[in-house]
Amino acid sequence: MALVVPALAGDPLFSWRDSKGDIRPMAKVRAMERINAILVAWGWGTSFGHSFRIGGASFYLAKKIDPEIIQIAGRWKSLAYETYIRAFEQISSQHMANAVAC
Repeated sequence: MALVVPALAGDPLFSWRDSKGDIRPMAKVRAMERINAILVAWGWGTSFGHSFRIGGASFYLAKKIDPEIIQIAGRWKSLAYETYIRAFEQISSQHMANAVAC
């Protein structure tokens, strides 16, 4: 990451340098513009950013993080995060069953 992100250890992970050379945090809108530019250039369409929530929830669940922490990290005020948890549990159990069968 240090080769790609110009920030120091104490700076925001997703950041950029402005015209004065100062580190600025990357806003979601700008991040999605950049990500979509890359996706379109590769012919993969676009993303609305929602898939990052699913990926983040799945990542933390795989790391056995408490679901309530996932709710806080995802800034869910409702119980919508439970949809991701159920989907992750179903998919991971299918993969485990397939791995055992092989």
